[in-house]
Amino acid sequence: MTAQELHTGERRRYWLSLAALIVALPAAILVHSWGSLSQWWASNDRDPIIVERGTAQRYAGAEWRLTGLSVLPAGSAGRSVVLAEFEAKIEEPAVLVESPCIVALTDAGGRRWQPRFTSDPIVRELRPESAEKPRCGAFEGVQAGATARMAETFVVPAQVDGLALSVTMPNALPGNLVLR
Repeated sequence: MTAQELHTGERRRYWLSLAALIVALPAAILVHSWGSLSQWWASNDRDPIIVERGTAQRYAGAEWRLTGLSVLPAGSAGRSVVLAEFEAKIEEPAVLVESPCIVALTDAGGRRWQPRFTSDPIVRELRPESAEKPRCGAFEGVQAGATARMAETFVVPAQVDGLALSVTMPNALPGNLVLR
């Protein structure tokens, strides 16, 4: 093998590697950020359906209802824990299972909080039955006519006003529920 052939082979590998990088890098970024992009898309509530407490509203294959929105004292000063309890009477299980359930807590000022990953210790202490309820999106194996009872926990500033629970199912966009 001559020096010229060796140099041509290295050059070819260099350009092939560069072309692979140009394709692979954007694909890796897209795959890595897809979950964040879908949450961002879903959190941009476009057509809110306002539902007053105790009233049921049909949305994304179920009848949704807010059963409780309780502000509990938090261990740290300046903070409160909000326990949102809600239910969905299942009408079309396949519709619910095919899409993630995205919830957020909002206040009258437009601020928005995401739920905690686990129940706050104060919820487990004061409301142990609520701490055991599944989070929104636990619809695997549910049957039509069943009622899924759920709970989400949020940590918010101590002084909040006009709290509402936002429930978004990406397959039901542009609508989302605002339960207050």
